[in-house]
This record gives sequence, structure tokens and C-alpha cells, in this order.
Amino acid sequence: MVIYPAICHFEDGGYWCEFPDLKGCFSQGDTEAEIVENAKEALDCYLESYLEKGEPLPKASKITDIKTSGKDFATYIECDISNTGKSVRKNITLPEWLCRRAEKAYFSQTLQESLLKKLGISAIATTK
Repeated sequence: MVIYPAICHFEDGGYWCEFPDLKGCFSQGDTEAEIVENAKEALDCYLESYLEKGEPLPKASKITDIKTSGKDFATYIECDISNTGKSVRKNITLPEWLCRRAEKAYFSQTLQESLLKKLGISAIATTK
């Protein structure tokens, strides 16, 4: 799970938001709930491009360091990067005993979590 702060702006009867740490990542919506939902989608797509290129994710700012004014507000937007992008099937060889234990521990989820941890991706950009 990664979390980035977003600044939501109210203009002309609607909302738009920007991510100070993610140049060019924007979204819009008609309501506060819609802008947050759309921001999650924008964040997911933006981070997917970083992950596909093998680039490190940008460091997230602390929300307390973000200045807002008027009807603007700052909020955290989270993204579960383990669900980002399409899934692919891989054939692997494991010792039988390890395979049995892994199946009891939700094999695919456990493997994904382990790979994210091993590759140093799971905690990147998270500030909470």
C-alpha cells in the first residue's frame, strides 16, 4: 500500500486535484467523494507507469507540509500496488512441503507480498 497527499481544489462548481509529489498527475470530479475516487484511479495509473519502467516511486511528502487556502483541502490518497496492472501466470518449481504450506497461506497473495518486500517496493512512498 502506498499513500500520497493530494490537494483538492474547488472551482466552478466542481473539484480537481493534484499530487504535489507526482508531476502531471491530476484528476477531477463533481463532488468531494467523486474527486477522491477519481484521484485513486489517477494515482493507480500513474504509479503503474513507474512500476512498468522499473523506476523507483517518488517519495511522498508529509500532509502537514502541504499548504492549502480557501476551499482547498489536502487529503491522503492510497493505492494498493499489488493490484496495479494485469496479472500474469508463472510456472515455478518449489519443494513439495513448501508448496503445501504456501497453499494454506493463500499462495498468490503470499508470493506477491514476499516479492514486493524482497524488491523493496512494499513500503516505498508510504507516509502515515
